[in-house]
Amino acid sequence: MKRVAALQTVNEENLRQTYPEVVRPWFEEARTTGTLKAPDGRVLSWMVVESPEERGALVIVPGFTEVADSYGELLYDLRESGYSFYLLDHRGQGLSEGDYPTRERWYVEDWRSFLSDLELFYSEIVMAKKHRRAVLYGCSMGGAIATAFLAEHPGAADALVLVAPMFRINTSPVPLPLMDLATRSMTALGKGTSYLPGYGPYESSPFEGNSWRIASRARYEQGQRLELSNPLYQSGGPTAKGGLELLRLCRGALMAAARVTVPTLLLQAGKDRTVSNRAEDQAVGRMKNCRTLVLPESNHVIMLEPDEVRSMAVEAIDEFLTEIAGD
Repeated sequence: MKRVAALQTVNEENLRQTYPEVVRPWFEEARTTGTLKAPDGRVLSWMVVESPEERGALVIVPGFTEVADSYGELLYDLRESGYSFYLLDHRGQGLSEGDYPTRERWYVEDWRSFLSDLELFYSEIVMAKKHRRAVLYGCSMGGAIATAFLAEHPGAADALVLVAPMFRINTSPVPLPLMDLATRSMTALGKGTSYLPGYGPYESSPFEGNSWRIASRARYEQGQRLELSNPLYQSGGPTAKGGLELLRLCRGALMAAARVTVPTLLLQAGKDRTVSNRAEDQAVGRMKNCRTLVLPESNHVIMLEPDEVRSMAVEAIDEFLTEIAGD
């Protein structure tokens, strides 16, 4: 199945009306949801949007504090791609149970549990149906998880899409070695569930305080409305142990990049102040078959940027999916 019309993305100017009237109803009707139980007892929430004329599966790995429910606009934009969409809420995010009893603190006991959870999702849900091909998509922290997962399971996907992947966190103004020392020391002293300095419980903040991370007011405010619609979407700040595991994930993913051989598209945010572009470049250099699209005017959350940035990213992803499908 080839696309017969040019890709039409949701218009930012009309998003406040279009999202609740068009995107959200489509999203809620098209998706199927369910749960899985991990070996340690955590109940994990998943979501699937099937294509009636499927040419492949796109397995989406969300980023830090992201929830599957926030992907409505992107899936709506890609609905004619011929791909079915598979999404898993990470433990401790969205509707999935976590290693900390509430969303008050972002905490994970071992970053490798993200890999085992994704493996379970693959075996029980994604591969329950035969697909002609599969593409793995990872955003930010999800990009690091997807890279490490694919290095360990090279047959899991035929291609990889990385959107501002987290191969190294920008810890400024605290130097990375000092942040690493702080997370290790606090954890060793039994303060692993304490917030890292400067962080605390979830607070809804105005657009102006986040414009360095997200430049589209309309998309930022839509995201805020979604967060406020469900307390489980309101993640608190990272704990010492959570921060330690994030740093370990970054190091593991950057090392794992050398074992990723499938065709890869990496979208880099030129104005990223959340993750390191230099580390992304290092990963690209280690991968066997990776191309980079640099979006010079983009902040970290590429899919919540203004139309002139976001549309370029979505079109690049759509073209890559079509190329991988090859039919």
